[in-house]
Amino acid sequence: MTKDVSADGLRGIAALSVVLCHFLISFSPAGFKYHYPSAAYPDATWSWLDSLISTPFISVMWNGTFAVCIFFVLSGYVLTKSFYVSGDLNVLRLRAIRRYFRLCVPIFGSVMLSYVLMSIAGKYWQGAGTLSRSLWLYHFWQITPEFFDALRNGVYGAIFGGISFYTPPLWTMRIEFVGSMLVFAYAAISLRGAKSVIFFVVVAAGLRLLFPSEWIFYLAFIAGSHVGRVGVSADKSILISAFVLGIIFGGFDFSAVYKWTSFIPLESQDRETLFCVIGGIFLVYSVRGGVFKWLWESQPAQFLGRISYSLYLVHFPILLTFSSWLYIKFASLAMSRFIALGIDLVASMAVFFLAAWMFDRTFDRGGIALSKKLFPGKTDLGISKASA
Repeated sequence: MTKDVSADGLRGIAALSVVLCHFLISFSPAGFKYHYPSAAYPDATWSWLDSLISTPFISVMWNGTFAVCIFFVLSGYVLTKSFYVSGDLNVLRLRAIRRYFRLCVPIFGSVMLSYVLMSIAGKYWQGAGTLSRSLWLYHFWQITPEFFDALRNGVYGAIFGGISFYTPPLWTMRIEFVGSMLVFAYAAISLRGAKSVIFFVVVAAGLRLLFPSEWIFYLAFIAGSHVGRVGVSADKSILISAFVLGIIFGGFDFSAVYKWTSFIPLESQDRETLFCVIGGIFLVYSVRGGVFKWLWESQPAQFLGRISYSLYLVHFPILLTFSSWLYIKFASLAMSRFIALGIDLVASMAVFFLAAWMFDRTFDRGGIALSKKLFPGKTDLGISKASA
């Protein structure tokens, strides 16, 4: 079976979307009034850039919730596809037993990086948040860094507790770990035909009861496993329609464009998550079918795919230190806000990518190597690095 390189490319672009989301919400927070209404101070000024950032359907490019949901759908897809092809339960067993080490070695590296930067850097994120009027940026790192506390958070706190005051985006790691275990168990039962639909509905109901605040995220893993099982349509119009629906659902915000969704009996945050998961399902299906294959398989997208996990883990502490310091520096020069923001973005991206590349070659590959050394065996049928 050939490697699904398009899935790697999509993962990489989704990781870039998260980085853009965090950067823009830090330094142009008013533009997220339809996604994160409380991100900006009440007196934050409005500009043409904020208008562009908040434009429905354009904002899908930096909708962090949508990107995270794509991650989860992709995980369900890549973690189970080899099993559905081979039918070998050992594929699921090995991946399940390796999962902690594969995820947690990089998590540990991310937390310790944050600990070091918190310990040696000034409170640039607070100064930058005050200048940009970003409450979102200002409220992070409100703790005194302690070595053993960081050690505990890196080894088990983030992945099992879902909380990291050192690297806040690690809230997704508990969901990633638990979701992986759930989808392995779900795939092992592997019902077919009409029974699989009934089982899916039963599992969805069970997830809502057991995980009332996270059930939609876990549903993304289960749905992603089905994306790898269904046949791909040969009709290009169907695949393009799936892509368009992915953008429409994934572009969900709280503007008037999506006011019609209020009839859905869910809290607003759950409604956003549900739409983003549905969007992720459509998008992954269309990408699997070859829509915009040239984009996902391009060298930039493949590079982003290789460093995607590392980029997700390292960009945040750099954002709160280097990017924030640079923002303050430009502000002191009385430079145009938009020019300063553009230079800051380019410089920050260069540092993000370099740090992620180095992190990938150490902690990320180290986690994969350690998991395989502790639990040897073959599971790789050419799906994706994420399935290791």
